[in-house]
Amino acid sequence: MTGAETAIAGSIASDLWTSYGLDAAGAVPVEGGWLNRKWKLQGPRGPVLVKQYSVERFGPQQLDEVEASLGRQLLLEEAGIPCPHIWKAGDSILRRLDDATCYMVMDFSPGRQESWETVTTGQLYSLGVICGRMQQALEAMPVQGARGYPPLGGRRILDGLWAFYESNQGAESGPAALSRAMAASKNILKSLEPAFFDRLPMGLSHEDFTPDNMLFNEKGVLSLLDFDRNQYGYLCHDVGRALLSFALVDGALAMEKVCAFLEGYGRVRPAPSPADALRLVWCLEFPWWMQPKLFGSVSPKVARFRDEIGWITDRWFELDELLDP
Repeated sequence: MTGAETAIAGSIASDLWTSYGLDAAGAVPVEGGWLNRKWKLQGPRGPVLVKQYSVERFGPQQLDEVEASLGRQLLLEEAGIPCPHIWKAGDSILRRLDDATCYMVMDFSPGRQESWETVTTGQLYSLGVICGRMQQALEAMPVQGARGYPPLGGRRILDGLWAFYESNQGAESGPAALSRAMAASKNILKSLEPAFFDRLPMGLSHEDFTPDNMLFNEKGVLSLLDFDRNQYGYLCHDVGRALLSFALVDGALAMEKVCAFLEGYGRVRPAPSPADALRLVWCLEFPWWMQPKLFGSVSPKVARFRDEIGWITDRWFELDELLDP
């Protein structure tokens, strides 16, 4: 990657100085974030992160939704939830310089990412507490106008899953693992009823509760990141996603990790059934990760997401027994 490709665009560099008093000289690229670009630079009170949004991913309406989500992040910070402080220029969170240039500035958060290999039960207990506190704080915020509200309802979600299954009936000629997953999904869908979705609690939540979006120290959570996808939805999606990302170890659920997260969450609000939380993850994410193109050469991160959903597919009817032996 050339220096020109990693440098902050001139229009953003100029606006950083004009709107925030930040000098873009010495900015260092930061990896992570699909199609978006990020840089770390030094501010007057410490390091800051500059994030440029991809116009390939985000049209004007999506950017409006992102700005509303980031506004909720500011309110979460005020409520004591550990998340990066967002810098505002006047009343604006996002700086939209032209049709192709949109960016924002926030404090650069310390800490390290953990994985299913490195995370401790103490860190997962802390994450459970923070997840519960975050959802509790979001309950106080209005849902009108939030992405995902009003909700689709169980019938429409189930219909969408059936439509995805029907559109992939040619998968038999594709990768063997995908063919097996699609075949197994038919029995799963036949067992599902709209009532499964309609009995699950809903509200505003993070909706991208993955290891990339949280930072830890040795004791627990230091910061929750990337509220771009914050929206109205099923609260147990965050729970199930955390369990799947951190507690699925070498093809089996590490129950001490499952219990640590749920114990922490349960200190703040009633913990959901972990089996239902994992099934909800499958229902929402199966169409994302069961794509033919994702069964070829993909990054380890994508392969992990794909294989997590495959794991649930293979054990859908055993989850209650696995999680309550």
